[in-house]
Amino acid sequence: MEFPINTTVSYLNGTTYTYPEFIFFSVGFSILIVLAIIGNSLVLVAVARTKKLQNVTNVFVVNLSVTDCLSSFGFLWSVPGMASTTPGYPLKSDGLCVAAAGLVYISVGCSVYTLVNIALNRCILITRPKETYQWLYTPKKIALMVLVSWFVPFCAIVVPPLCGVGDLGFDPESRTCSDVYTHPGAAAFDKVQFAVLYPAPLLVIIVSYILIWRHVKQHFANRRNTTINLQSTMQPLESGSTPKPDATDTNVSSSQKPRETSPRHCGSSHHLSRMRNDHLAITKNLFVVVVAFLVCYSPLCFMIVTKSSHRYHLYGALFLFASGCVNPFIYAAKHPHFRPVLRSMVRCRCSTEAGG
Repeated sequence: MEFPINTTVSYLNGTTYTYPEFIFFSVGFSILIVLAIIGNSLVLVAVARTKKLQNVTNVFVVNLSVTDCLSSFGFLWSVPGMASTTPGYPLKSDGLCVAAAGLVYISVGCSVYTLVNIALNRCILITRPKETYQWLYTPKKIALMVLVSWFVPFCAIVVPPLCGVGDLGFDPESRTCSDVYTHPGAAAFDKVQFAVLYPAPLLVIIVSYILIWRHVKQHFANRRNTTINLQSTMQPLESGSTPKPDATDTNVSSSQKPRETSPRHCGSSHHLSRMRNDHLAITKNLFVVVVAFLVCYSPLCFMIVTKSSHRYHLYGALFLFASGCVNPFIYAAKHPHFRPVLRSMVRCRCSTEAGG
């Protein structure tokens, strides 16, 4: 398919990409947007319909899915700009483009802070006493955590343009609704976004999962040492040697004699062990979600902070939006509670009892 030479040349003069690249981005982003909205909508429906999924951690998972849906919906309004050959924004509404850009940036920022909340939640659940967890994660405090995860990126994205630092709208270089690279304060605006939305959240996430790893490692080391000590204690009995009865042995109380473990005690121990295994499985699954997001998010952040050519920013953005698509697949693959519900929904067998 050929385009008029004059139109194509005039069009490329104001951008940093070729027209075939813009078509590639238009198709690529459209696919990612559809997958993200469908996948994350399934996650939201799964939580709404399944009692077992309505817990503290999944409040943050739901918030993460909401941010992925909103950022995808917001970036949808950039697709006509990339596919069009008109000099400006093809939908003739700059206000719509500004709103879409703000929605995308705030939602992505909220995703970062939601991952921080998830990391802290798993860290406190696994490494701290149960009383601490219950005191911290009350409905009001959880609502405050979610509110903060929206408020911080809102301030980082909205306040600088209001103060004349950068701007949001249709960017002629990338032909997307984003921060405008041609604005005199664009570089400072990028630095503000990077400072608020990357180093500090990344540090908290890394420290949280290191603490979880250390705690779990120590836990299994203690269990291994307990097992070794128990085996060494039982070894003389297995060798056949029986100690001679002592005077004190005749007065041993029945409570000190070996007892058969009651079925109730066995059931309780099995339940606690299963809960512990579930917590670890959920933590590992959410850790994969965090790693996937950071892998997709980091390239664009490094491009911004190193002041690399804007020529590759849309490629970085493509990676970033891929993270919103993979989360539902990660839940469906390994999450012990989401997996059966999502799979039954995909197979059109969703019911309110699924996973319960």
